[in-house]
Parts: sequence; structure tokens; C-alpha cells
Amino acid sequence: AYPTMAAQNNGDAKHQSFVSEMTDDPMIKKLALKDPGPQNIATISAGFEKGDFLVREEQGNRVYFDFFEEAFNYISNKGYSRMSKDEEKQWMELMSIIHDSVKGGMKYNTGTLLMVLHRPVTPEMRAAAEARAVSKVKKEVAGAKVAAATKE
Repeated sequence: AYPTMAAQNNGDAKHQSFVSEMTDDPMIKKLALKDPGPQNIATISAGFEKGDFLVREEQGNRVYFDFFEEAFNYISNKGYSRMSKDEEKQWMELMSIIHDSVKGGMKYNTGTLLMVLHRPVTPEMRAAAEARAVSKVKKEVAGAKVAAATKE
């Protein structure tokens, strides 16, 4: 086992001073936030004909609501919670950049993004997603075999 940098520099005053200066830097603090691990996000947006509010969640599921409270309660009951203001702002900025990068504009009305929520991905959720992916591939392979057999 190799000693860590912290162990190697444990008594080094210059190192301690450098670490202190680095941790006071706001950008370093922002980048050093604890990684929450895998997570799903959901959004609540406004400005649609089908309903005033739209919830977008995992696997492209979209549900429309007439009232914000209904939309929020729906997604909260699925285990999603609000992000911190800073994290939500970062996601909103990122989605704005992504939508703006689509040449000619987005194909669908994206509405006005109101809120970004998140929930951690559990091992059970990951296993279920993998099982769905395997099932989908098996169906595609079976369909390709049927199509090949009917051509002959």
C-alpha cells in the first residue's frame, strides 16, 4: 500500500497552508460538493395545451396536470424531492444550453421550466432497468429472426 498525499504531507506547513487557501476558494468549494451518486431527475414545466403543467420523469414518461399542486404531489409521491437552489439552477442552466444547441430549435414545446427534482437510483432500480433492457434486446433479436425467416 502506498501512503496517501495527505499522509506524506501531514506535517508539512506549506502543504497545510496550500490546502487552507484552496478550500477557501468558492469555485473549489462548488466543485468539491459531495457527489450524490447516480440519480434520476424529473422536471415540472408550464405552458402546454393539454394541461397547464407537465411532469417529465424517467423513461420519457410525461403526465399533464391542470394545477401545480397536483403535479408536485404526483412526482413527490414517486420519491422525488427538490434539489438545493444552487443545484437546481445548474440543471436549469444546463437544460437551457442543451435546448439552445438544437439546430432549428426543439421539435416539441419545452414550456417554461419551473422546477427540477431528483431521487437517488437504488440498486433495485438499477437491476430493474437492466432487466428491461435485456428484455427489449431479446424482443428485438426475436423480431429480427422472424423477419429473416419470412424473407426466405
